[in-house]
Amino acid sequence: MSSWNYKTVYVQGDLAMNGLKAAILVFLGLCPAMPVTAESNKTPIAAPSAAPLVSPSLVRDAGWKLDWQINLPLKENETIDQVSKFGSYLYVRTSTNLLFCLDPQTGRTRSFLQLGPSGLPVSSPVLYDEDAWFIIGNEVLVFDPATGVVTFRKRFPQIGNNEGGLARNTTHLFVAGSDRRLHAFNVDGYWQEFMASADNDSIIVSIVATDDIVAFATEAGNVVGMSAAGPQKMWQFDATGGIRGRLRLDDIAIYFGSEDSKLYKLDLKTGALLWPSAFHSGGPIRDGVTLGKQMVYVYNDLNGMYGVNKETGKAVWQIPSGRTLLCETDTKAFIFADAGLVKVMDNQKGQELYSMNFTEVTRMAVNPAGSVMFVGDARGRLASITVK
Repeated sequence: MSSWNYKTVYVQGDLAMNGLKAAILVFLGLCPAMPVTAESNKTPIAAPSAAPLVSPSLVRDAGWKLDWQINLPLKENETIDQVSKFGSYLYVRTSTNLLFCLDPQTGRTRSFLQLGPSGLPVSSPVLYDEDAWFIIGNEVLVFDPATGVVTFRKRFPQIGNNEGGLARNTTHLFVAGSDRRLHAFNVDGYWQEFMASADNDSIIVSIVATDDIVAFATEAGNVVGMSAAGPQKMWQFDATGGIRGRLRLDDIAIYFGSEDSKLYKLDLKTGALLWPSAFHSGGPIRDGVTLGKQMVYVYNDLNGMYGVNKETGKAVWQIPSGRTLLCETDTKAFIFADAGLVKVMDNQKGQELYSMNFTEVTRMAVNPAGSVMFVGDARGRLASITVK
C-alpha cells in the first residue's frame, strides 16, 4: 500500500464524482467518508503519509503513543500556515486561507472552508460557544466546525482593517479597529453601541472580555479595564514597555508580556498587580504567553522559554533554546526547542528529564489543555502523539 501514488480525492454530492475511487479508499480504511459542507460541493480527504513525521521507534521507546498521521491534500506550492487546538477541534489554516477542521481523536476532516482570498490577512480563531470566530479584513466570520456551516458573516466598515483581534461575551462583540478604537457591537442586531480608546490614542493590540469587564492592551504598553456595558473606564495599568502579544485571561487574572522584559499578572476587576513584582525575563517579550494548569509559559528572543509558577510569579525552569509549549501533563511540560528537539521538563523539580528528536516538525499547535501534541510540517503531514 505504501507504494501507491496517492492523489487528492474528492467526495462530491452522493459520491457522483470519483465515487468508485473514494469508496474503495474509504472501504480500505485509508480515507474517512466525509460530509459535504455548505461552503463547497467538494470535500478534500486527507491521504495517509508514506513517511513518518516522527520516528515510530522513538515514540514507542519513550512510552508515548502515535494516535494518527495524515497528509492534508494541499495544492502545489500551498503550505500549512497555522495549526490551532481550540475546544473540541483542531484547526489548520493554509497559505491560501483554506481552513481544515479536524477531529483531534482520529485526524479525520470534519469540515473545511475557504476563509478568504489567498494573501488576505486572517486573524487567529477565537472560540465562543464552540464556534470559531475570525476577522478577515473588516469582515467577521463565524464558523460552526461541527456542521461546516458559516453561521454568521458581516462586514464592519467602521473598523477599517482589524489590528487587535476580537472578543465576545453574551451581549457584545468587541473588535479593535485600525482607527485605534475599540468598537462594541450589540449582538442583538450587531449595531455599534459604543467606542473607546486609550488616552494616548495608541493602537489596540489585544482584547479580552467577560460579561462584566472588557480589557484591552495597547502598543504603548497600557492595559485598560472598562465596563462591558458602556464606555466607562474602571482602571488602567501602564507597563514600562510596549505590548505586542495577546492578553491571556484565566478566571479573574490577566497575564501578558511586555517589551520591558516583564511578565505581568493583573487582577481583572481592579488592574492591581497580583504578584509581589512582575517576573523579569531578561529580554523583550513580543509573543503572547501560554497558560497551563499551574504554569505560565513565556518566550523571548534572548533567553528562550521560561516556565513560571502562576501563584508565585517565580521561574521554575528555563530553556535557552526553547520556543513554544506543545502540551503538558499534571507534572511535565513538553517544549519544542531549536534543532527540532522536544524537551521534557519536570514542572515540580524544574529539571529537564529527557529530549526527543523531532527534526522534521516545523508546524505545531499549542495544547496546554491535555497530554496530546499535534505536530506537522509545511507540506501537509500532521500527526497526533499522546505523551506520558
